[in-house]
Amino acid sequence: MKQVIISVVLALAGLSLATAQETGPSTQPESNFDYEPIRAGDQYIRMGLGAGIPLFNMTPDGIESETNLNLGGTGSIGYSRYLNSKIAVGGEITFAFNTTIGGNMFFYLPLTFKSTYEFVYRRFHFPVSLGAGFAFQTHNANYYFGPMLKPELGAYWKYSPDWSFGMTAAWSLVPQWYTDSEYNRTGNFLDINAGFRYHF
Repeated sequence: MKQVIISVVLALAGLSLATAQETGPSTQPESNFDYEPIRAGDQYIRMGLGAGIPLFNMTPDGIESETNLNLGGTGSIGYSRYLNSKIAVGGEITFAFNTTIGGNMFFYLPLTFKSTYEFVYRRFHFPVSLGAGFAFQTHNANYYFGPMLKPELGAYWKYSPDWSFGMTAAWSLVPQWYTDSEYNRTGNFLDINAGFRYHF
């Protein structure tokens, strides 16, 4: 009886060793470590300050190079969210002012919806944006509220996953359209800003 028990135990031990050799060690799943600089759902808040350069006015009679405005200042704050690795949508509020040659102040406050296509090269990001919306304008006791358009180019350096720093150049088209088209004007301004983006 003892010999039968020993024979069964030895057979079971040999069978388990053969099975272990056939199956071999378990393999680990492969990991993917591809770096994505931008992912769908990423967001950022942008702030910038800079100069507003009056370029010219478009009128019913053509282009007027004399704007009667001096160099001014601009500032902006905006929010954007990426729909995929290239395209972001959001909004922006800007304040801008220019003094006149008569010592008065021209002030406008654009509120725009903004879409952006972003090129990436290593740690450098190059957003190309188009903003469209409305601008509240005031000069002395005169007020105006109307549409505006703002194409923009930017260059940012990604300092860390949370912060990037850079500059933007925007062309602001700020019209004033009236019932009497003789008084229509579209101001053209070049805004040069330095700023940062906080990514989250």
